[in-house]
Amino acid sequence: FTSIAVAVVSFSDGSVIVVSFSGVPVAVVSFTSIGVAVVSFSGVPVADVSFTGVAVAVVSFAGIVVGVVKLACVASVIVWFSVIPMVVVSFSDVTLVPVSFGVLPVVTV
Repeated sequence: FTSIAVAVVSFSDGSVIVVSFSGVPVAVVSFTSIGVAVVSFSGVPVADVSFTGVAVAVVSFAGIVVGVVKLACVASVIVWFSVIPMVVVSFSDVTLVPVSFGVLPVVTV
């Protein structure tokens, strides 16, 4: 992977997270309540993130559970799809957000 950022996670405010690739927003995470987040692609909601507990969240697509979000620690969010870690968002500090697909980091904000 080169040093070119291919994904950007933008926190527009306290309730909306926009994920953009090459400057094009492709995913929007809207927190409709304390325990539910809606992920939409191109304006179409495709995933619901339900927080079942303090450290575990379930990701479902069209009502089908496809992923589990485990908060490994206070500063890390790991998304597991079918037991395979697909996305790792680690908040190492206030300004750095490495995003990894599989095991390889693809972007650092």
